[in-house]
Amino acid sequence: MHIGIAILAIMTLGAIWAFFNEKKLWNNGICARYNEPWVHFDNDSQGGRGYKCRDQHIWISWPVDRLRPVVNRSKR
Repeated sequence: MHIGIAILAIMTLGAIWAFFNEKKLWNNGICARYNEPWVHFDNDSQGGRGYKCRDQHIWISWPVDRLRPVVNRSKR
């Protein structure tokens, strides 16, 4: 029983870590090294999306590239 709960907790924490790691790499669609937008170049068979920027490339499997950036709409 305790082993099952521990395994479930590790899997959950791993998924949360993977999501936030990809979100950090995605950087709202901007390559951190060159400050240029990521350009989509391929999709893999599992639904992951490949992006490149000059000599950099990333593969995104979580929907972080589909999330809208937070916009500050309070102009008071």
